[in-house]
Amino acid sequence: MKTLFTSLLVALVLPLAALAMEALPSKPPIPKDNPMTPAKIELGKKLYFDARLSQSGTVSCQSCHNVMSGGEDNRPNSVGIGGQKGGRSAPTVWNAAFLSVQFWDGRAKSLEEQAKGPLTNPIEMGMKDHDAVIERIKKIPGYAGEFKKAFPQ
Repeated sequence: MKTLFTSLLVALVLPLAALAMEALPSKPPIPKDNPMTPAKIELGKKLYFDARLSQSGTVSCQSCHNVMSGGEDNRPNSVGIGGQKGGRSAPTVWNAAFLSVQFWDGRAKSLEEQAKGPLTNPIEMGMKDHDAVIERIKKIPGYAGEFKKAFPQ
């Protein structure tokens, strides 16, 4: 009887669940005040992989959100500067643009807001504040031109 009930439940529920699931759109929602451009995409890729943006120069976004490992680090607690362990594992970045909130607890309402957090987190990338991040970026050859190209205004 239990097997019959399970079979019936699967036969009825799975098709309904499949109806509720839809394929992701071909493009993520783009904020009106921050349109996506090829220059921004290229700049974003460089920033994502650049460990020089961390206090120690050893940790990048890629360190915890490894795009070759499903966009995360497969650890129970992610590791930041100086080998410090965070309180959580890094969530995947795959399809993050489609999420309505960011971080495990949903505290960031957009990818733009989320991207600011790890840079100044004392465990993750450890920069003193966002002004220190900007000063660091200004000193890295090539970034000034790329920012001007991505954000001409």
